[in-house]
Amino acid sequence: MMEQLTFSSFDKTLRENFANLSFDQCLFFGAWNAEYLYNKYANHLLTLEDEEGYEIVTEALTYLWDAVDKTANVEEEEVDAQILRLHDIDIDQLNLEEEKGTGVMKLMECLESSLVYIEEKNFEFIAACAYFPIDVADVVMTNELGLDTNDPNKHIQHPLLQAEFEAEFKMMAYLKAHDVLSSRDRHLFR
Repeated sequence: MMEQLTFSSFDKTLRENFANLSFDQCLFFGAWNAEYLYNKYANHLLTLEDEEGYEIVTEALTYLWDAVDKTANVEEEEVDAQILRLHDIDIDQLNLEEEKGTGVMKLMECLESSLVYIEEKNFEFIAACAYFPIDVADVVMTNELGLDTNDPNKHIQHPLLQAEFEAEFKMMAYLKAHDVLSSRDRHLFR
């Protein structure tokens, strides 16, 4: 399967999987991707001396895991408040030509997509979360490795992308086999 992977086939796999997963399983996938991006890039906000931004992403991620664990009071007003706080982060300070800047931006997008999913219950928001780590890998491949990534399938076999696809495919298979998930599972496959 990995040898013939294209972005079209990946997209199809995402839609097939998420259409058959429960709300809780999809929410877990969104939080799982946000956790990965948070662990890799949230500290960049501290490097930029944006303690408030760091606090905002930390609180949003904690809220998502509390929602997964069913310990949060998941009400529309609180979800909306979390989303609005994400909009308070100064994105002008982020260099989107670099991995860390893009990583923070994609973390914010992943958190917001997962939060919107709570309200909308549309798995398209969670499918988007699958692409955020891939978007960061694309920036690395383009701007740090100098690869021509205009054709999205040209470098799909690159180890950076393959590692991400492998982790996501493993998680999708895990989700299909496990109904009960918790924040304790947040580091599986990464």
